[in-house]
Amino acid sequence: MIRDDATERQVQAARPDGSTWLSANAGSGKTRVLTDRVARLLLSGVEPQHILCLTYTKAAASEMQNRLFKRLGGWAMLPDQSLRDALRELGIDGAIHDDALRQARTLFARAIETPGGLKIQTIHSFCASLLRRFPLEAGVTPQFTEMVDQTAKRLRAEIVQAMADGDQAGLVEAMARVYSGQDFDDLTRAITGNRTAFEADVTRDAVLDWFGLPPGYNRDDLARDVFQGDEPEILRQLLPALKQSSTNDVKAGLRLAGLNGADIAELPEYEGVFLTGSGAKEPYTAKTGTFPTKACQGTLSDIMPALDAWMIRVEQARDSRIALDAADKTLALHRFARAFLPAYERQKTLRGWLDFDDLIVKARDLLTDPAVAAWVLYRLDGGIDHILVDEAQDTSPVQWQVIERLAQEFTSGAGARADVPRTIFVVGDKKQSIYSFQGADPREFDRM
Repeated sequence: MIRDDATERQVQAARPDGSTWLSANAGSGKTRVLTDRVARLLLSGVEPQHILCLTYTKAAASEMQNRLFKRLGGWAMLPDQSLRDALRELGIDGAIHDDALRQARTLFARAIETPGGLKIQTIHSFCASLLRRFPLEAGVTPQFTEMVDQTAKRLRAEIVQAMADGDQAGLVEAMARVYSGQDFDDLTRAITGNRTAFEADVTRDAVLDWFGLPPGYNRDDLARDVFQGDEPEILRQLLPALKQSSTNDVKAGLRLAGLNGADIAELPEYEGVFLTGSGAKEPYTAKTGTFPTKACQGTLSDIMPALDAWMIRVEQARDSRIALDAADKTLALHRFARAFLPAYERQKTLRGWLDFDDLIVKARDLLTDPAVAAWVLYRLDGGIDHILVDEAQDTSPVQWQVIERLAQEFTSGAGARADVPRTIFVVGDKKQSIYSFQGADPREFDRM
């Protein structure tokens, strides 16, 4: 059968006898290739329960299953020649005998009637089924309930309110001072989605070190770096001159009016006047010699050396100001998260709830626990010979760890069955990634 180049590449990607990592653009038929590959695996004699298809959303899983079952159901009803044509279009070359046609017509019934069935599910659903199969090994209650988004949102809000009404009100207030979101839901959702980042307690000095600041550095140190005591007098003489000068000087004077020359909270305003902008040839450098304008400088000869020195101090302190601000926000975040997360976990445990992140993390931990992982993988591995991952650009690092452990069992210990072909198929497009949602990280697509 003669095929164009694009179709031939799709047929080769769908071959069931080799592992394939496929990156393709939107509209290029990625999902079709995946369903073609499942169909060809079934045609090659693979039992449905030995195939695991993972995708990102329930809608995608449903779409994949509907496409596959529609095709298999159609084969059961096609006349011989039409079925031969359909199989050749799928990539089955050479003579197609009556036995192959009979087998193709039974695939729909096998896919839906085989115990265990064909597994087409989200990574979260797979992890939930894994935890239910091995609850004691995973350390979860066998009757756990999966939290939906609205339930998780309400629980997070209840915990924040309880913190604000109790002894931890100061942590909530400190977080509110540095958090720019409209409410805490986006913040608490991000915290629970990145909970491993808050497992270790951190000191202020450790956070300062993250941002390149010395131990103990604080706002008083920053103030000493910028203000030497003569700044109010500089402003007292500078402001009247600016008001009588050019348009740009007048604008600068309006920005400086009301500032007292001794408060580091005013530093961003001083930077806006004393330093060049982001688009300058040398951004964020002191405007020594150019501010104020030459004509105005002539009337300020007594204070110009001191003004230039002050502008240089503002320039030199800018990086420290930004770093200190980031360090203070980071510390507030860590302190809030370290109080919020235990309360969140405690309430989930009391209710027997697991959120989406719990499903992934606990499944990952189960598959990497030295005490039970080998046994769990051996028991689980008996049912998986082919792993297919759809929408792989949205798979998070932790989710990849789960998939990696499943694939590693293909070649380890008793799981390495030399007489059974075993493959992994991954398809995605980094340009379509919903980056950061539920930990989605397209960089992992290349790394893996």
